[in-house]
Amino acid sequence: MQRHTDSLKAGIPATQSAGPAADPRIAVTVLTGFLGSGKTTLLNRLVRDPAYADAAVIVNELGEVGVDHHLVRHADGRVAVIEGGCICCTVNGGLVDTLRDLFMLALRRQIKPFRRVLIETTGLAAPAAILFTLRHERFLAERYIYGGTLTVVDVRHIRRQLLDQPEALQQVALADVVACAKADLAGADDLAAARQAVAQVNPAAVQCVVRPGVELDRRLFDSAPARREPGALGRWLGAFAPAAAGRHPQVRHTVLALPAPVSRAAFLTGMSRVLEVHHRGLLRMKGLVRLQDEGGPSVAHAVHRDLYPLEPLDAWPDGQPQTRLVFILRELDPDAVAGAVRQALGQPA
Repeated sequence: MQRHTDSLKAGIPATQSAGPAADPRIAVTVLTGFLGSGKTTLLNRLVRDPAYADAAVIVNELGEVGVDHHLVRHADGRVAVIEGGCICCTVNGGLVDTLRDLFMLALRRQIKPFRRVLIETTGLAAPAAILFTLRHERFLAERYIYGGTLTVVDVRHIRRQLLDQPEALQQVALADVVACAKADLAGADDLAAARQAVAQVNPAAVQCVVRPGVELDRRLFDSAPARREPGALGRWLGAFAPAAAGRHPQVRHTVLALPAPVSRAAFLTGMSRVLEVHHRGLLRMKGLVRLQDEGGPSVAHAVHRDLYPLEPLDAWPDGQPQTRLVFILRELDPDAVAGAVRQALGQPA
């Protein structure tokens, strides 16, 4: 990726992260949430914080005439707008072009350099489409890296939305951090019930309560998925223990442990077959894979039918070299999915 390195030296600074192996690409955080959840209000608070002083902001407008971007108070002209459609439907055009244009504008010193990007989606967006594009569009994959999903929920309405709105369910299932907004308008019991409902769908997501006039929880500024630090990923997997949370009426979790290693080709081929059959109800898959002839673990991630490239991890979280996969399923039998995975990967039942 020599071209990428030269471009960074020419004007785009590397992302801020510790250690000699820090990834130099620009982190892209997805800010999502159902209609009326409070995304733009939170976005304004985030971009006024010094942590986002060097961020570019992309606002996705659903209608032909955008409004939300006029409400974003962000300096230096680093606000881009994608109008005319939901970002998950126009992602291969509008988002790719916008991220490419921002990079080139900064490279030519036409806007100030930026270290991170914050994308505010529409309330009906599926964040998985953005993740897919960042991984598979070559220009973007060399220069940008997925920095996690921050999902905003209205604590007064999220319980019903998780039952009635597939988009809200997907947004919570993919969240690394959940901002519990409108808490000042809800009672303590409603807030507790909303947080429990979120945990039933995604027990591993960090939950932060947001109130006007109260300093933002610093965890809202770091939604990077736990995939590069073994300890953090181990805690993520542990959150899906059977007793970790109650049960959502439509969502089931299953953790599949496979003792035998599997070849890289067999995993990619077999898992792709499983996703093709069960993709409609597979909200998310994430975990560690023990590959044949490879010492350390690899991180696997899938959403619906999209299986993303395996990423190496430095060490096993608990020192136990074993494939462990978490599945978040909607109206699917966990045992049936687990059996299909074992069969596809040639693992004993």
